[in-house]
Amino acid sequence: MTVRKTFFATGTAAALATGGLFFTAAPAAAAPGDPACVAAEAELRAALEQAGLEAELVDELEAAVDAVITAQAERDALAVAAAEALTALEEAQANLAAAVEAAAEVDIEAAEAAVATAQAAVDAAAADLAAAEAALAAEVEAYEAAVAVAQAELDAAVAAQETAQEELAAAEDAVVAAEADLDAAVAAQEALDAALAAQVEADAAVAPAQEALDAALAVQVEADAAVAPAQEALDAAVAVQIEAQAAVDAAQAELEAALAVQATADADVAAAQAELDAAVAVQADANAALAAAVAARDAALADDDPDNDAAAEQAVVDAQAAVDLADAAVADAQVALTAAEGVAADAAAVVALEQGELAATQATLDAAVGAATEAQAVLDAALAAQAAADAAVDAAQTDLDAALAAQAEAAAAVAAAELAVQEAGTVADAQAAVEIAIGDRDAAQVDLEEANAAVASAEAALEAAQVEPESLVEARAEVTAAQADLAAAQAARAAAQAELDAQLGLLAAVAAAEEDFAAAQENFEVALAAAVEAQLALDATIEELADLRLALGEVGVDVAELEVLFEEALTACSAGVDIDIDTDTGVIVVPPATPGAPWSPGTTPTSWVPGSSMHSTSVYGTNQGMNVQTAGTGTTDTDGAGLGAVALTGAGLLAATGLVLRRRFSAQN
Repeated sequence: MTVRKTFFATGTAAALATGGLFFTAAPAAAAPGDPACVAAEAELRAALEQAGLEAELVDELEAAVDAVITAQAERDALAVAAAEALTALEEAQANLAAAVEAAAEVDIEAAEAAVATAQAAVDAAAADLAAAEAALAAEVEAYEAAVAVAQAELDAAVAAQETAQEELAAAEDAVVAAEADLDAAVAAQEALDAALAAQVEADAAVAPAQEALDAALAVQVEADAAVAPAQEALDAAVAVQIEAQAAVDAAQAELEAALAVQATADADVAAAQAELDAAVAVQADANAALAAAVAARDAALADDDPDNDAAAEQAVVDAQAAVDLADAAVADAQVALTAAEGVAADAAAVVALEQGELAATQATLDAAVGAATEAQAVLDAALAAQAAADAAVDAAQTDLDAALAAQAEAAAAVAAAELAVQEAGTVADAQAAVEIAIGDRDAAQVDLEEANAAVASAEAALEAAQVEPESLVEARAEVTAAQADLAAAQAARAAAQAELDAQLGLLAAVAAAEEDFAAAQENFEVALAAAVEAQLALDATIEELADLRLALGEVGVDVAELEVLFEEALTACSAGVDIDIDTDTGVIVVPPATPGAPWSPGTTPTSWVPGSSMHSTSVYGTNQGMNVQTAGTGTTDTDGAGLGAVALTGAGLLAATGLVLRRRFSAQN
């Protein structure tokens, strides 16, 4: 069977991702669109299609390549992990060395001795402070006792002063009370004198008030007598007014009826006039129509047409008949208007008669209203006089009542004033009591002044006692100095303890660094072992590829020619990288980020040349070693690498198998 049109189209995901024939895991591969790469791929593809391989062999080749790529990815990941573990180990070793160097001068015994010495100084300073405080307490006790005695004397003087102040206040209150009693006695006597004078005036006012009431009562009797005749005269005038009003109302009703008849007659006259006007208008129209018919007839007779003559003559006859009817209607309307005007004249005469009667009755009513008005005025005057008399009587009675009440109040005031005079006592007795109270107050004032002087003296004594003696001041200074010494000793003790704690911390850091180093070394050993196992697995998959390459030769494929084409395609399209692990020596070959520079874990290698490397070795522990090899730029024949710069991660099918076969050949020879 012929090879498929696209040899590796169903290959690994890496082949599909790069778009070419080469299975590469390195992100630094050349772009598939590069002209040289596209040309080399096309030439190689053509050679594979011409080889005529069986489909089953192609499938085996693709599966073997996928296995190599998967194994290589696992190997690379584990190799990077081992390199990172090596970096962690180097960091742990550096940290341990730094911790050991930092703890090189640690002297725990000396630091503990310094702490003990500082503690002894603290104890001594504390004892000195206790002695100074005891001496100070004794001085303070003596000082406070002297101050307490002076304070007690001052308290006694203040108590005496307060007593004197209270006695003076009581004496002043007694003076105020006595003066108030004197004022009350004087006021009571004056009130009695005034009440007696008011009583005399009240008694004199009663008689004139009684006389005024009697005169008002006489006037009231006369006013009451004048009211009844005035009321009778008003009643008679009102009766006449009522009759006159009834006559006026009747005349008014008859006048209104006559006016209604007159209004109806005037309406009839207006209607008859309107009918006459309408009839006259119809008459005028009929006469105009007759004149027009006559003119039309004359015209018809003039044109010698017998037919027109007859019609015109008939029109004249009809127009004349209409004129006759209109004349009759005008005559009838004139008769009706004349009759209506007669009725209206009669109605107007009746209205004039009724208006005269109404005027006469209205004059009678007006006279009756005038008489009633006069009678009402007379009655109003009488009633006003009666009301004025009543008011005068009420006022006179009020004045008399007021005079009697004032007389009674004056008598009561006199009695109350006499009682008040009896209660207040005489003015002479009150004056004597005031003089006695003033003497007591003066004596209390002298006692208070003496008490104030005693308080001032006691206060001065207390101030003198409160001044601290020299011995107390010195005792306080001793305590302050002792406190400062104790503080200094405690600071020295704290510094010594801090130094001891720091040295203990350095020793703890060394122990922790040792533990970290041991853990890092164990992690590195595990990672290295895993990387070696992955390399062995990768070698096994490459061996399988080598067997398939031999099968290509057995079916007649020109392997040498395909290999040349692979090398050219790799040179044009691949910038492959690789990490190699020597499973016999445990050496990991890691290509650098740039040619000739050390490789850093976590970065992507860019190139590797089999057999050309430089070794730098760091040994940790007693029996474990690891070589980190960085690739150079030269080439050697050590491994019989016929593909030159081909890296396993970027190798094609024939390049990978060719490398394995050359190694086998070199081993056999």
